[in-house]
Order: sequence, then C-alpha cells, then structure tokens
Amino acid sequence: MATSYQEYIAPQGTLVKPYSWLQSTEGCRKCPYHIKTGEEARVSFLEFYETFGFPYGQPQSSRHFLFYELKLTTGTFVQKGQVTNCTSHQLHPESMLFNTDGYLDSLMYSYGNVAYITLYTNYTPCNESTHQCVSKMYDFLLNYPSTRLDIYFSQLYHTDEGFPEAGWNRQALHSLAALWPRVTISPICSGIWAVLAHRFVNGIPPIHCGSVLPARASADCHNARQIAAITGVNPSYADAFPQGKPVNLAPVPKPPPLPPVSNVGLMAMQQQYAGFLNAMMAPWSMKPNPPQAGKRKNVVRHLNMPRLSERKPPASPTPGNRRPVEVNVFEIPTKRNSADSKKYRTRGKKQMFSKLEKELKNPTL
Repeated sequence: MATSYQEYIAPQGTLVKPYSWLQSTEGCRKCPYHIKTGEEARVSFLEFYETFGFPYGQPQSSRHFLFYELKLTTGTFVQKGQVTNCTSHQLHPESMLFNTDGYLDSLMYSYGNVAYITLYTNYTPCNESTHQCVSKMYDFLLNYPSTRLDIYFSQLYHTDEGFPEAGWNRQALHSLAALWPRVTISPICSGIWAVLAHRFVNGIPPIHCGSVLPARASADCHNARQIAAITGVNPSYADAFPQGKPVNLAPVPKPPPLPPVSNVGLMAMQQQYAGFLNAMMAPWSMKPNPPQAGKRKNVVRHLNMPRLSERKPPASPTPGNRRPVEVNVFEIPTKRNSADSKKYRTRGKKQMFSKLEKELKNPTL
C-alpha cells in the first residue's frame, strides 16, 4: 500500500513525519515529527500539566495532545505513542493519526490483528470543515470492522454555543458514540489518570502520584454530565469517586437541535452500523411482560354449540292414541310388630300388580 508518512529510528522508539511534505518551521515547534512511538512518546510533567490540566483541573495550553495504545486480540501490547497538532498547517492529532494510508493505517495493515485502540486526548475529536477528525475515524473503523476504539478525554472541544461549529461537533460525537459498544467516549477519571501518568509522563512529583485534587475531580464530573447529554450514553467514569459509591448526577439541559450533516460517507456508515446494532439487539429487546400478581385474567372458551336447524322437537301423542291410565297407589305400612311382616308385604305387592295387569288388558274409555 502507498504510504504518505516517513518513519525514522530514535534511541527509544521512532519519530514519524505524518506527511512527507512536512518541514521544520518556526510557527510549529513540533514539526515535522508529530508522531513519536515507544519511550520517545513520554513527556515532562510540566507539559502534561499544561495540556491535560492534571492535577489542577484546567489546561494552560490550547495545543492538542493525544496518547495512544495498540493491543492484539490476545491482549498483547503492540505499541504506544503520542501525536501532537501542527499549528502551522492547522492539523489536529486525530486527523493525522487516522488519515488514509497514514502511519496507523500502515501499522494495522502490517499486524493484521490489532483489536484494541485506546486514545488519551486532552480534547474530544471534532468534525469541523478544516479538520474532519471524526469523519476520518469513521472511515478507519469501516476499513477495520473488528477493531474496538476507546476514547478518554480531559476537556470537550468547541461544543458550547459560543462556537459557530459547535453543532457539527456535537453531532459528530453523537454519531460516533452510536457505535457503542464498539466505540466508547469517556472522561479521564482518577484510575485512568494514574495509568496515563505512569505510562507517558516523566518526573511526576511523589505528591501527585495516584491522587486527584478536588478541582480536577469536579472537572471530570462536569465532563461526564456534558458528554452524556450530547451522546445519550453514560460514560464509564465511576472510579473517579472513592470506594466505588454511585453518584447521582444533576440533570443537564439538552443542547439545542443539531444542524443536519451533509457528509454522505459519514451518514452512510452511521446507517449501516445503526442497522447492525438494531439487528444485534433485537432478541434482547423483545421481553414478555411479567404476570401481575393479584390480577384476574378473563378466559374465553369457545364451545361448539349445536345448530338450531338440527334440533327436533319431541314427538307429542295424538288425540287418537291418547289413553288415560289409572294408577292405584297402595299404602303399605313400613313397620309391623308381628313376625310375619314380610309375608304381608309380599301379598300386598302381588295384589297391586295383578289389579294393574287386569286394567291394562281391559281399558275403560
């Protein structure tokens, strides 16, 4: 595959020019090597504080900074690195890292089984017309459908109403988060701060090892509320609070309606993944309602009733064959004190039957 980058060996990693035409300029002190890998990706604690705002809460620099980690499907660590923005050519780190035929694209093609990409960035990715970071990330995920992307950020970028392209950025974050669980967007919390500082920062003062000041924790909570309101997905930042206690977040008003996105490739991929997620989640979304205790159920049973036409009235006797029958009833005492009570009962029955038989043979009209 044709590549647009150049990579050079360094003492503790490599230095990468994301575009071969980049040259050293006075307007950007990072040019032309905006990508550093291995231990070359480490920064000083002062630079980390200025860009990420750790541990005091607010960044002191407008520069964009991004750290990344790559792992295989087995969890084996592949590479770590850093990406910085170019102030001379107005290039964001995500735009350079996820560029087609760029450094990360070539690395994925070489390994073939990179399954996990983790980003630690001081700003959320944008989709402004001069950068289109999220659009490039969408195209990258489309080319590598078995790759998971986790994004951790320390500050939202241009999502407030004071910025003219805030609607585009909110729409892009919402579309990117719609690929959950393949893509996650969460604020950096206390546990992630410790991992990030251990792997990418040199010279951390002992007082700041594994500790987050209240100002930084408050900023993380604010980021969590804002990203949940934009994307509709609750971030995984629970360990920002001690002892894993659940925290009730105050409701955040919904942002104003977002402008429509005209990027055809972005919308086509969003529809593709939305259909995939709907098909995947359909079996779990159809659950029967549990029966309610104490509520009567009306059961209707349908019986096969006979037809009225098939019913025949009972035959009634005609006047010609109607004969009156006289029936005589003999009262027989049930108790007798004499010993021959059985004899009298038998004699009475015989007399009754003989009389009935004579009347039937000679009926009287």
